Amino acid sequence: MKTEFCIMPSNPPYWYNKRFAGSERHEVWEGRTGNRKKSIEDGLVVFTTPQLHRLDKFSIHKSHKQWEEKTQMQRISVKVWCKYYNKTEEEFRERYGKLPL
Repeated sequence: MKTEFCIMPSNPPYWYNKRFAGSERHEVWEGRTGNRKKSIEDGLVVFTTPQLHRLDKFSIHKSHKQWEEKTQMQRISVKVWCKYYNKTEEEFRERYGKLPL
């Protein structure tokens, strides 16, 4: 099994920072602006079950806004990224084009 770079903390039962059997990778930042690739490069990915990722009615991809509010994944990712890379929120905004609400 390939080891993938992840700087996110685990937040059971929603997501984990290491791939596990049957897990799927979710990029914290995605979109048409290249943020998915940046998220992978920067380690802003998490691993979760297929049900929580895309299958269940309340999965990340079927109920994104509700899921984000529940887990605060993007807000956590900004803090983790700034600390890991010794950068500011403004530098995060420059790289990703936005900050979470």
